[in-house]
Amino acid sequence: MEKARLILSVFLVTPLSIFVVGEALAAGSFYNYNVTVPKFGGSTSTNNQTKVSSTDKAVVCSQAVGGDYTLRARIELLNNNVAAGYQSISDNQRREYTLNPSTADQQYHARIATYITTPVDVQAIGKWSPDNPGSCGF
Repeated sequence: MEKARLILSVFLVTPLSIFVVGEALAAGSFYNYNVTVPKFGGSTSTNNQTKVSSTDKAVVCSQAVGGDYTLRARIELLNNNVAAGYQSISDNQRREYTLNPSTADQQYHARIATYITTPVDVQAIGKWSPDNPGSCGF
């Protein structure tokens, strides 16, 4: 009888565990951006989004950067305080940023910047998330 209960417990708990873990890994959504980043170290930010999960990762998926330039992206809180520092981005690159996991329900945005030596405004297209919703798709 004990063996039967153990087997039944395994069959009931395992699918539930997979569902819960899957939800935790795929929390949140991506948000598209299509911005023109000012030259000579200028920057612009995406729209603010609320972090819905307690995972510690934010993601920027850079799909295209104009003119073969390299830009920088970081994650900031609503008040523009830095939540995770700059990382370089160019075409088809995924960058992960470690955030404080206790900041669920706070608002974040991505800040995208040129380097001080970039002599032209640069178009940047991609998507980002204050959570970690999964693959960038490229």
